[in-house]
Amino acid sequence: MAEALPEYPDSDFSDDDLSPLDITFNKAADHVRKLTSSLTNNQLLELYGLYKQGIEGKCEAPKPGWLDGRGRRKWEAWRSLGNMPNEEAKQKYIALVQRYAPELAELSEHNETGMKEAWVAVSSMRKSPEPELVHNELSILDAARENCADRVTELLAKLPELRHERDDDGLTALHWAADRNATKALQAALDGGCPVDVADDSGQTALHYAASCGHVESTDILLKAGASLLKDEDDCTPLDLAADDDIRKILEGAK
Repeated sequence: MAEALPEYPDSDFSDDDLSPLDITFNKAADHVRKLTSSLTNNQLLELYGLYKQGIEGKCEAPKPGWLDGRGRRKWEAWRSLGNMPNEEAKQKYIALVQRYAPELAELSEHNETGMKEAWVAVSSMRKSPEPELVHNELSILDAARENCADRVTELLAKLPELRHERDDDGLTALHWAADRNATKALQAALDGGCPVDVADDSGQTALHYAASCGHVESTDILLKAGASLLKDEDDCTPLDLAADDDIRKILEGAK
């Protein structure tokens, strides 16, 4: 399970020195520690990225090495937020925590008026838009990451060139779907003609991602689609990076 938050540094500021937004943000962050056992890995990664963006702004940290699978996924969750302003990240973080823990709306009533007003203002500002609108705004990479198979199929049918769409690190829709174990989107991308053995900027294919993350289903889907056990720039195959014995058995059987 990924860590939702880093350790908090000791602060020299009291609540009196903080804005209502920061007070509520800190309250939400404190509560996340109580939720970690009930949240999925992807939910924790999303929280982690928003927290880091809210505290530090745009990700300028170097990308962790490929053997540090958990560190790489946390880095990607943060970096995917790009230039999102700190305040917007904090607002989204608060709204997300409240979605996972509705009782926080009640807890805020027992605090100072400023905190209560900040919580209400943020949650009302961040109501989810209509599902159809969200669906229509997703890029091919976002759709793959969020496991929106219908959107992947739709985009590839309209714009076949998106089969080769990459982010700044060379990740395609297949890489993102494999990384998140978004199996429906992964299959949709393959059915739409995305090349199965395309490599990112480090020579890693989607199979490297699925194997290093321990995603059995995604690994199986990619192998059935003809994925090869290619070497990356560090001379590592997906088998070399396999996260557990189940993945190793599947890959060894594909040799």
